[in-house]
Amino acid sequence: MKPMVNLQTNKLIEYCSNNKLPKEDLLLKLRLLNRNSNSNIHNIFKYRKFNEDFTDRVTVYDDNKIRFSYDDFLIKLFKYLNISIKPNNLSNEEIENLLLERLSVLKNRRSTSELFEEFPIIKKNYFEGLSFLDNVKNMKNDSLEEKARQSVQEKYYYQCALHPNLSKFLERQKDLYTRFVFRRDKYKEAIESSDLNDFFNEYFDMDKVMMYIVNNYINICNYIDDKELIEEYLKLIYEYLNSDYDKSVEIIIDDKHKINLEVIKERLNNVIKKINPVVSSVNWVLVPNGKKIKSLNSSTPKKINLSFKELENLKRQGQRKEEFYDNSNYIAKAIGTLKNDGYIAYIYPNGEVLLDTLYDENNPKSATGNAIYNIKAYDFELISGLDKTKLRSDFRATKIVHSKNWEKKASEIINKENSFGDREAALQLVKKLKKEK
Repeated sequence: MKPMVNLQTNKLIEYCSNNKLPKEDLLLKLRLLNRNSNSNIHNIFKYRKFNEDFTDRVTVYDDNKIRFSYDDFLIKLFKYLNISIKPNNLSNEEIENLLLERLSVLKNRRSTSELFEEFPIIKKNYFEGLSFLDNVKNMKNDSLEEKARQSVQEKYYYQCALHPNLSKFLERQKDLYTRFVFRRDKYKEAIESSDLNDFFNEYFDMDKVMMYIVNNYINICNYIDDKELIEEYLKLIYEYLNSDYDKSVEIIIDDKHKINLEVIKERLNNVIKKINPVVSSVNWVLVPNGKKIKSLNSSTPKKINLSFKELENLKRQGQRKEEFYDNSNYIAKAIGTLKNDGYIAYIYPNGEVLLDTLYDENNPKSATGNAIYNIKAYDFELISGLDKTKLRSDFRATKIVHSKNWEKKASEIINKENSFGDREAALQLVKKLKKEK
């Protein structure tokens, strides 16, 4: 379980809510949910910051769970302690050192003037708290009994580490931030056990939420250079593209930028090109319909130590393989050249492509040798030229072994309904191959 992206709650509400509740009520409901969950601030720290529930961001994890955000807490803690550096790109050790350094400064403040000068947000919280307490005191007796008013006041003192007495206020602030620093790992553990998916399923359009999440994954891929991390994000993006979410939805962000499937496709291809050099389509030659073709680099007969019976069996399997593909509904096939020599690609109208070994009578073992690989038409140029080792480990390629039921597995791919790699992607691939013929 790994956090993958932080999202601003107000933007999620603005772009993706299902309008069951007014937007301001939805944010309040999320804050109330936080207060009642195991991850709430009061449970972990025994204090609750004035008007702060650490719900300005939520985090999406690689298990597709949406949770409260530890980063939101950490960013605000840095802000409260007047640390100008952002914690996002710091190591745990660097974060620890910065927090301990500022905590030491806080503990050494002996007067409120020193405190306010060094920690302006704590000063602001103090006066906001006094204003709140004044409002409580000024409530009419018929709206709030004196005993109830005192209860509200005492509860507020306790939860927010505040007190009208300046010296008591100072001590409570030191205690509050000490707990924030030393119990933050427990808060992180509690957050990781939370789950906001039911909340989002009820109050958000999850088709839009997922598209918005994927767009943010692509944003991250555009500014990081770690290839392994980019591939982690690509895996999540492909899971979404092959999922049942409705991808016909459209989101307008910042009142002008449109996010839809076409935008996702275009941006995704740019990310893939960033980490994988494009394999030119000229490594593949389109085969005219009905034409039997051998490898362009025709091989000479290979010396093999097989019995006549074994050779006949391989020949039958090779012919059976050719018949299977010839009778399938491919819209085009292409023969590999150069490093793709010996392979043939069958392109199907649903955007699926099957790469299989071309059966060569001079090499009978080609009847069953090498696995079949299923890739998407829109991925063809990017991964069809990978060597076998990389192709086997690439999450965008599905491997099918030439076992007894390989035809059944291949048929399921050929006949499945259009996914993200749709007919248009297949037609565009064929068009490009024709152009480069």
